[in-house]
Amino acid sequence: MKKNVQVIDGAINSAFEIYEVDVELFDILFSNGNDIAFASDFPNLEDTDFYKRFYSKMLDKKKVNGIHGTLHLEDIAKESFPNRRETDAGNF
Repeated sequence: MKKNVQVIDGAINSAFEIYEVDVELFDILFSNGNDIAFASDFPNLEDTDFYKRFYSKMLDKKKVNGIHGTLHLEDIAKESFPNRRETDAGNF
């Protein structure tokens, strides 16, 4: 089974890429029903092959059928998601 993860890198010209990842990788970042993750919460992954595997399959956004999680590479909005769920933002 695969999951789709949108990546927000915090740059002004960010393209908000979407990657297809194995459930094993997805579950590392998104546990307990979370759908928001911040790379800074997982410093132990930087010295592994995690991100090489994570970034191995970028998807065409026009063909994506659902986004299962969002990975923020910067901590810009971290305080907006204290429970690491999209609903924390209050837009729902």
